[in-house]
Amino acid sequence: MPTSKEKWFCEKIALGKRAGKIKHCFYIDKLVFKGKTDFQEVLIFDNSVYGRIICLDKIVQFSKSDESIYHEIMVHPILFSHPKPENVLIIGGGDGGVLREVLKHSVKKVDLVEIDKRIIEVSKKYLKFVCKNSFSDKKVKIHNTGGERFIRDYIDYYDVIIVDCTNPEPKGLSSELYSIEFYKQVSRVLKKDGIIITLGASFLDFDTFVKKTFKRIKRVFQFAAIYRFTMPSYHCGQYSFIAGSKKINLASVDFKEIEQGFKKISKKHKFSYYSPEIHKSSMILPKNWQL
Repeated sequence: MPTSKEKWFCEKIALGKRAGKIKHCFYIDKLVFKGKTDFQEVLIFDNSVYGRIICLDKIVQFSKSDESIYHEIMVHPILFSHPKPENVLIIGGGDGGVLREVLKHSVKKVDLVEIDKRIIEVSKKYLKFVCKNSFSDKKVKIHNTGGERFIRDYIDYYDVIIVDCTNPEPKGLSSELYSIEFYKQVSRVLKKDGIIITLGASFLDFDTFVKKTFKRIKRVFQFAAIYRFTMPSYHCGQYSFIAGSKKINLASVDFKEIEQGFKKISKKHKFSYYSPEIHKSSMILPKNWQL
């Protein structure tokens, strides 16, 4: 059992409207892992409501009860929207959840670029329910370097790039992955019909973080879209993924084709949250969130 001081974990509030105004805490039923890598603090604990929870730098990443929402919505709307996703790049994603979902599709190659090698090791040991056997798949190659450095060596190569990184805090570990310069590099790396998706922010911070990231992606890519999802273990619930494409209008994809693709893949793989209906509904936003 944790010590008396460790019985409760209170999340560090990300920048935005919530900073210094709200506390978000979880009771630690069992402390599973606590340590510090070369890049960030890692905490994993069990909670009787949410199950196992992982936190990086005192921010909740997901829980066992809702990780499928995050990982499935980040992956499947864009992979089903692409006509033939073969080469996929994942930047971040050291827990293996995004990788697990990507491998449900008929991809040929997946490069996973995770700067923090220790996160992968910890995930294999304590988050097996997330990564399963995805890291050992023959289609996967793991690179322990920064995503912005890795893509400099590629041009017109990937069909899909998924940026599964931490929050966009200034001077934070992932700050460069939200810059206009990074999105311009991504555009050069993607093929003509390529798609990028990245984590946005809470809709409480729509006018700052969400809108800012959307506008940066829209400056580089002809088409951009926001996907809304609700994570019970996240601070203030509703969050966003933001995607961009040079050629594919993500807001008007053919859902008949998506339904056919989903039906085919569903014969072999299970989906806990995603469906074509969820895909469609995730793009329905109230007027004050439309861009």
